Amino acid sequence: MLALTGCTDESAPEPPAPKVTTQEFAQRLTEHLSRAVTGALEAEARATAPNHSQSVGCADLPGGGPSWGVRPRAELTVTAGEKAGKYLDDVDTWMIREGFGERTKGWRVDTPADVQEITGEHDDGTELLMEMARDSGTFTVELTGPCTWPPNRSGGPPPSGQLPPLPAPSGQTQTRSEDSDQPCTSPKLYVYNLTSRPFAGRGPHLMALVRYADEREMEYAEILLPNAWEPRYAPGTSQRNLDEVQLLVCVRVTATRDSGKDVTCSYTSEPAAPTGGLPFTFDLFESVYQVTVREARSGRVVSEFTIPGRQNGEDNCPFRMDYNRKLARGIDERAFERRLKSLVEARR
Repeated sequence: MLALTGCTDESAPEPPAPKVTTQEFAQRLTEHLSRAVTGALEAEARATAPNHSQSVGCADLPGGGPSWGVRPRAELTVTAGEKAGKYLDDVDTWMIREGFGERTKGWRVDTPADVQEITGEHDDGTELLMEMARDSGTFTVELTGPCTWPPNRSGGPPPSGQLPPLPAPSGQTQTRSEDSDQPCTSPKLYVYNLTSRPFAGRGPHLMALVRYADEREMEYAEILLPNAWEPRYAPGTSQRNLDEVQLLVCVRVTATRDSGKDVTCSYTSEPAAPTGGLPFTFDLFESVYQVTVREARSGRVVSEFTIPGRQNGEDNCPFRMDYNRKLARGIDERAFERRLKSLVEARR
């Protein structure tokens, strides 16, 4: 008796078929990009319209996919000059809030120009790649969808309705702090205080002040509001009632040119020591102060103007000593208060 054995050809299981059409997911990518532009960018940052493309084949994806599957892509470019890095960070913050878990963020150095790279992935399977070459003034935002069913293949899912709608965009985050410049530099993402009183009704319209410099290595004298223009202290506390604030005064200090003059300031680290102490000499620079007044609860711009630096001598001295030599000439206090007074007393 002769017994023969045979080999059974057990085929590998078919890779999972896509559950969403290419058209529907391409629309989802456009939606993600459109929300990012609206939610994170201001008018000075220009974004191109999304450019769509696609690649065929999903076998190399985690979990596999059919060779005929299609991965849609959408990409746009943002141009913002010297503020490109700031807006890259703003879009990154927006994407994280919108459900793109951040995986990596850093500089890639294996290219002719150093490139900052940020990646992430949304819950719906969209992959994020943002890239900015150092000092380029532009960055790209590229989104790639998961494996989808192409329009030229029959038997697929319905052309729409397979993706759940995205939740409403996240709103602004309140800082409730005069130490944070985010409501001034990134007002699409941050606001001073969501429960502040609206800028309406009779004055006085109370204010809070946020000041910051264009350059990190620059000092400037203290900028203050008249005490009557700031909110009252909450009863029994040393904290001001931030809900009374109606206007946020954002003051950005910019040094323009070296005045050719020096200013010597005296400091002491000993609280009990007499006025005087350690002298320190700064290089005094001419300056301008760009003022933007915003509604504290919304970030809406109420007024914008520029005030020159006009202080002389020791009036330019910063409140605290720092070892940065560059010192901006102090603001013209009378002109500053005169421009704000009309807002404080305005009838709305």
